[in-house]
Amino acid sequence: MAAAAFAAIETEQVPLQDIKGGRWTFEFKFRMPQRIVMQAAGGRQAYWVLPYTVVNTDAVAHEFVPSAVLFADTGKLSRDGIYPDVVAEVKKRYQLKALANSVEIAGELKAGEDEARDGVFVFPESELKMDQFTIFVTGLSGEFITRQIPGKQGETPKEVVLRKTLALAFDFPGDTVDIPADKVHLTSEKWIWR
Repeated sequence: MAAAAFAAIETEQVPLQDIKGGRWTFEFKFRMPQRIVMQAAGGRQAYWVLPYTVVNTDAVAHEFVPSAVLFADTGKLSRDGIYPDVVAEVKKRYQLKALANSVEIAGELKAGEDEARDGVFVFPESELKMDQFTIFVTGLSGEFITRQIPGKQGETPKEVVLRKTLALAFDFPGDTVDIPADKVHLTSEKWIWR
């Protein structure tokens, strides 16, 4: 099941006639992911945050319903969640007037730079010892493709939908001793079908 969840196809490998849905893609500007440690009821909890700005560069409004997952090189997965205290801390650190989590930011995104919205993905830390991780962001495009996945012997194949997804790969070299001193580096930014 995990392999199917992370199956991806490079966007260039799909013929144009196979692409379905709306032919629009939002502009997505992001800051480097940052690790934040917060005090929680059970002690300290670490989170990874990815602040971003989304802009609709199309001529008409489109629905923006973002979703993101962080996949560590160790195989651990962390989904974007709703953590108001973490969002407030990010807003304070970056001195932003408005900052929304994935639920608050969802909705119609009107066209134009002046309609841009600031958001943040918040991932509970699932792995302390990762050296590389990838953040997969969906909801930035209306495009999708469908593919058949073979069923078990005697079962009919299942059709799955793969959405145009932004894959942001990062290196996080360092150790578990002085994590705040370790720097995150972007290694690739590409569109895939996932």
